[in-house]
Amino acid sequence: MRSNRIVAASAALLVLLASLLAGCGSSTKDAAPGESASAALSKSPVVIGNIGDYSGSSFTDEYRQALHGLETWVQWTNEHGGLNGHPVKLVSHDDQNDPAKSVLYMKQMVESDHVVAILSPIAQGTDSSWAEYVKDRKVPVIGGSALDANWMTNPYMLTANTTPVGYITAQLAAAKTIGKKFGMFTCIEQAACKSGVALFQQIAGTLGLGWAGAQYVSTTATDYIAPCLAMKAAGADVVAPESSAETIVRIVAACKQQNYHPGVVLPTANLDETAIANPALDGSLGVSYTPLWYEDTPVTHDFLAEYKKMFPDETPGGHAPQGWQAGVVLAAALKDAPDTVTSQTVLDGLYAQPANSTFGGWTPPITYVKGKPAQVKPCLWYTGIQNGKLTAPDGTDLICS
Repeated sequence: MRSNRIVAASAALLVLLASLLAGCGSSTKDAAPGESASAALSKSPVVIGNIGDYSGSSFTDEYRQALHGLETWVQWTNEHGGLNGHPVKLVSHDDQNDPAKSVLYMKQMVESDHVVAILSPIAQGTDSSWAEYVKDRKVPVIGGSALDANWMTNPYMLTANTTPVGYITAQLAAAKTIGKKFGMFTCIEQAACKSGVALFQQIAGTLGLGWAGAQYVSTTATDYIAPCLAMKAAGADVVAPESSAETIVRIVAACKQQNYHPGVVLPTANLDETAIANPALDGSLGVSYTPLWYEDTPVTHDFLAEYKKMFPDETPGGHAPQGWQAGVVLAAALKDAPDTVTSQTVLDGLYAQPANSTFGGWTPPITYVKGKPAQVKPCLWYTGIQNGKLTAPDGTDLICS
């Protein structure tokens, strides 16, 4: 089992994390309740918000599924009695990866729509524009893509899955099982891609991996021969391509055409069906910060069944469970919701959760503490690709680095 070989982060990683913490279009959707549950929805709606890059970059096809996952959770929740009798109302905005639009929509949701929380934002390129705003207004932001420094420093941006340190540690722990010197191909379209390079280098050293550097790649490049040859010359025997699904395939295929065959560790959530089926990615490993959405388990069963009902022509990818994941956390916080629900109600409910809660298996062990960012153990789910299919090489349970 690979899980038995994954090396725990050393005390140096804890020191690194401590230093990082120190320095560091629009729609409104009321999910129609099922008739059998409609009578139970007798209280005022709980209004939640969402914002994301749903049409502004090469990642939008994948990101849009995170919104679909949240819509699925809203529908299912309202069909099953709501949040202690409160129906859920979702207000969502497409910020098109534009910081000015993003902060404008955020203010609109808080000040006009009176949302009590923001769930599952997919705003890695724009969340810095409103991070201080939600902190000043004390509005909790729960789940989504928590892969920049705001999620390690802002006590109102509360991850439901991982942090940059946890995510990178898990990827590098997987890389160490198949190689000795690590390199990365990283996108230039998002600030989070570039800012993550230094973390990759530092944590690779902590885990005892050699560092072959980073090659910056664009989704619009005509080919990737030069970055592949540069990585080959640097001696990387395992790489991580951090980009969109189509670009990942093109990079790995280009390297193979140059007779360069490193081990590959993937950001699995970015992959779509076409990428998974491409022979270039066969044999790759990956990590996911949600439960394995392609496995029907007791954890994922309701999500998969409801998603199929709502989006019958769509196969959920790795971003789709993020919305449901955030919803599960909110549901736990509002299990005993009073007649009037506010942002403070949500926060108090989160702080009341037991330390290292996993929310029915939907999250890594998380502790929410008043005045602090979420405290998350570096645990993720591991994936593989064999014969054009996603696999669970270490089973469907969490693995902690």
